[in-house]
Amino acid sequence: MIKPKEILEWASRMRPGGPVPARRKLRTRLLVTLIPTSLIVLALMGYATYWASSEFISLALERNSRIHAVSTAYAVETLLERCKRQLLFAARNPMSAEDMARYLRDIRELDGLEFAEFGFIPLREADPVVFVSREGKEIRLTQDEVNGIRPGPALLYAHVRGLKAGEVWLSEFKEVETPYPSADNPRERMSCVALRMVTPYVGPDGELDGYAYLSLNAKMIRNVLSLYESSNSPVFAFSRNPKFQRYTFFFDVGGWVLFQSESEQGDDAPLRTLNIRKTLSGTLGRPGMPEAFRPSERNENYWQTVEDVRDGHKDIVRSLNRVESASPYSDHFLAYAPVRLHLAPDQDARIIGGIAYEDRSVLVDLAGYRHIDVMLIISAISVLVLVLAIALVARGTTLGLQELAYAVKTLTEKGEWEEVRLIETGYEAEMLKDSINSMIRTLQAQFEEIKSKDLKIESVALKEPAELSMGSSISTLDADFPELVGSGPHMKQMKRDIIKASQVEVDVLIEGETGTGKQLAAEAVHRLSSRNGKPFISINCGELDENLLLDSLFGHVKGAFTDGKGDRRGAFLQADGGTLFLDEIQSASMKVQQALLRALSLRKIKPLGSDQDVDVNVRLITATNVDLKALIGEGKFREDLYYRLKVITITTPPLREQRQNIPLLAMHFLKEGEHMAGRSDLALSRGALKALVSYDWPGNIRELKHVIITAAVMSEGRVIQSEQLGINGKAINEDDALNQSADSFVGEKGDGFENSFPARTDKKKHDTVLPLDLNPRQVIACEYVRGHGSISSKDLLDLLDGGISKRTASYDLQDLVGRGLLARIGRGPSTRYVWPSGGDSS
Repeated sequence: MIKPKEILEWASRMRPGGPVPARRKLRTRLLVTLIPTSLIVLALMGYATYWASSEFISLALERNSRIHAVSTAYAVETLLERCKRQLLFAARNPMSAEDMARYLRDIRELDGLEFAEFGFIPLREADPVVFVSREGKEIRLTQDEVNGIRPGPALLYAHVRGLKAGEVWLSEFKEVETPYPSADNPRERMSCVALRMVTPYVGPDGELDGYAYLSLNAKMIRNVLSLYESSNSPVFAFSRNPKFQRYTFFFDVGGWVLFQSESEQGDDAPLRTLNIRKTLSGTLGRPGMPEAFRPSERNENYWQTVEDVRDGHKDIVRSLNRVESASPYSDHFLAYAPVRLHLAPDQDARIIGGIAYEDRSVLVDLAGYRHIDVMLIISAISVLVLVLAIALVARGTTLGLQELAYAVKTLTEKGEWEEVRLIETGYEAEMLKDSINSMIRTLQAQFEEIKSKDLKIESVALKEPAELSMGSSISTLDADFPELVGSGPHMKQMKRDIIKASQVEVDVLIEGETGTGKQLAAEAVHRLSSRNGKPFISINCGELDENLLLDSLFGHVKGAFTDGKGDRRGAFLQADGGTLFLDEIQSASMKVQQALLRALSLRKIKPLGSDQDVDVNVRLITATNVDLKALIGEGKFREDLYYRLKVITITTPPLREQRQNIPLLAMHFLKEGEHMAGRSDLALSRGALKALVSYDWPGNIRELKHVIITAAVMSEGRVIQSEQLGINGKAINEDDALNQSADSFVGEKGDGFENSFPARTDKKKHDTVLPLDLNPRQVIACEYVRGHGSISSKDLLDLLDGGISKRTASYDLQDLVGRGLLARIGRGPSTRYVWPSGGDSS
């Protein structure tokens, strides 16, 4: 079997010089280990999810910006395509002034288009027809007014030569200034940035008659950009935070930013490039367009955007600005797409510019902050859940261990080695429980083996005869009571009370249980009193009915009743001058009690049938085995009589309160039994004496006498064994019996009695008796000391043939030292145990 010491030595070797780990609970270790680990894992997961979510949010924003730029570019292309188609349609119809005016009205009402200019320039000698429009009103200009248009329509001839029917020439965005006469102001003029489209007009004869042209106000294109930025956008899906600026701008193939979207829609809002100028640095203004803006060459991302648009590519740029940026948003998106227009059926679409959408949203940053908030909340919840889970797991894990520890502690406190049973358990606790139960079973087997050996030794020892000895010195007090056997505080007190009662002429009440020697006490009072030469009359009130008891006490005269043929002296007259003892006084009827009270009060009696009172000189001693006060409370005993009787009270102790006297009484009654059985040399075994001392004796000394005499008469051998006594069924625990008397089996100085334990003694050396509660091993040790003078724990082991452990032997010897039966000398291996100074163990 592995010993704890060996385990500790092995652990110290495994951790040479290392610190001893702190004793922490499993719950604490789990918390210290798992919570930081979980937080680290959550932080890593949070960073990973933040990175992934940021990337996907950025990707979503990129795609959204791409869609916005492409859809806006498509809307501008659609507007230009509508204008081109309207121009081609007009070129296929008569170009008279009336037809042209009607045409303008129709397309404004049906298609919602309004052109800044719409005119026809003839090749032959004819006046051009030009209409200008503003705010839904068309005005035809005169020849002089047409000549006032800047730049004039005649300048278009240089660009449109060679155009075929169905082809369109498109100008750049330029400022166009035209007259707009009105009744209030005939000389009023208007100007706008416009895009001119020109197409050939073929007459009915198939010949080229001139050119039809129109001017598209740039504000109409700007309004398309603004529409797609507003909540009225055809692709509007959700509201965006107006706090963060987003805008769309138009730039030409030369890189000039011509205008941007506006938050407030309206045809009259001026064209501006304020937002792009806040972001990039460059050149502001060009002839005819003071708001046009050309970023500097250092803006590489922008010029890469322009280059891609020239090549017809659409894409997106992140973080457009660099060092030169004045924007507070350093990380944003710029999505761009080219604006194309098919000018001829047999030619590719011409790129006239590009649409760029700048999204300065901080959604990624806000999502990151929100992600951090969520992760903090998740971390806090996770920590709480983890703490709760750890507490539950630790409780489930340690509950079985704690229950096991408590069960083992309870076993050690009770000293009862029983197998441990657990209600709440786990794998670890179950393993420990099985190991502990295995150890307990081993201990139980060893204990049973030791107990079996002890029982064998004790069985042999208990069958040996017990030697009961009486000391030679008997005090004067004990010599006065030859009929009272025993010593101890209760007996001493009773004897003192008897002596006191014998010295005075008063009535006496003796209280005590049945069989405790109340009559012997009454006889002792009489014998020691001055009345010892006079009669001692004893009557048991419980044996007679009321009339017989009255007759027995007071007597009668001749003729007092039918059978009264002569005089009878009652007990009072018989005990005249002496003592009258009335046992079981509680059995007397109320009539008898009244008669007794009169006799005690007057010291006179009146025999039955007599008219004369007779003086009596009697000392009355009464005895009872019940509580008279309780009878008084029940109305069964006269209170005045009680106080007449209870002048002096003597209490006879029950045998269970004076167990130290049982060996002496047993010896006394055994002698009577020998005489009655006609035998000699009878002895009680040590087991029989142990049974006598352990018995509760409800019948007290009378029962003890009966048991001893019966056993003496019925015994076939010389030694009376415990099973021959017939009292095993009512025996009580021996230790409890011994503890009921303060001086159990220890002789008191002055008593003249020495109690004995049934131990063998060497009378030549020590005529000493041992306490009854010694175990057989201690008896053997004392016997060895008597014969050899001293003993060691090794000697005791050798005497018992190694049947006990060295620890048990040392404990037995130390217990004898604690009782004062042995003394210890020496230390260590040379320790020996001898008789205390004084020569013996008593």
